[in-house]
Amino acid sequence: MEKEFDIVTIGIAAYDMILRTVDESLFTRDTTMLQEVGVSSGGGAMTQAVIAQRLGCKTALMGKISSDIFGDYLQRILKDAGVDDSRVVVSSEDSMSLTFALVRPDGTRHFLGWQGSNNRTLCLDDIDLSLVKKAKIVSYGSFYFLQEMDKGGANLIFRTAKDAGALTVADVGADAFSQGKDVIFSNLPLLDYFIPSYVEAEYLTGEKDPARMASFFLRKGCRNVIIKLGAEGCFVASEHLAKTIPTFNEVKANDTTGAGDNFVGGFLAGLIDGRDVLDAARFANAVASVSVTEMGAIHGVKNKQQVLDLMNQYNDREQEESVV
Repeated sequence: MEKEFDIVTIGIAAYDMILRTVDESLFTRDTTMLQEVGVSSGGGAMTQAVIAQRLGCKTALMGKISSDIFGDYLQRILKDAGVDDSRVVVSSEDSMSLTFALVRPDGTRHFLGWQGSNNRTLCLDDIDLSLVKKAKIVSYGSFYFLQEMDKGGANLIFRTAKDAGALTVADVGADAFSQGKDVIFSNLPLLDYFIPSYVEAEYLTGEKDPARMASFFLRKGCRNVIIKLGAEGCFVASEHLAKTIPTFNEVKANDTTGAGDNFVGGFLAGLIDGRDVLDAARFANAVASVSVTEMGAIHGVKNKQQVLDLMNQYNDREQEESVV
């Protein structure tokens, strides 16, 4: 059956303010002058939709934003990117989640987050399940930040998506509301791809080794696991596969804010392009590498050609080194 959308993302939309450059000596001074200040949209579902759209996919977002200047900004981002935002709820009763990204000289960051109510109150009543049926891939971003949706809405979304023949994908954040691990474990059998970071996977499994982490999730019922390893790339595992995919680590990081969400958006786009799981993971690594070259979650990746150029540069270099 022909699908109207390549990807529908469901979940977090946030407003980010990027503060650069900051280090641990911040609190030893009365005043710190910043090198740069920027704003960006953020949040797993929002970033995935924007990035995948720029990579050539037809995407739609379902989430909730506030009816204020922060929400207005996010709506402009979605429209400029070409993302279908017709099912985004604009609420006058909710406040927007805000994140302040303190960026260190090496490009790594520390978040100061304020949990507005827009993501916490997003519930099944806000979701158009008919749209879920119109997607090739349905991505939930992210567990633990969507307090109402995690209680049962996510499970119904995954079941609806699978019944309609869609692939199901989810990532996860920190357990900010102490919801416990069963929120994740109960949904793993419904997921085609589960994409935690190393830190998140360590929390959920108690393991230190990515292979053991992945085995844990596979035993819980997930079909494929991709563990984001930051500068080390990612670890990909399924029933008959376990492999680390290195990243493009010669790229200079300006700001790593949103790199993980760019990775997921790139992975989704890779699947839509027909790549297998390993090649989609390599493509996702390249997307994340491009994303860190500029400030903010959505400002680095502008089109697919950027990503392909980076991959080709590395392919050419690897071929030259093998000849030498």
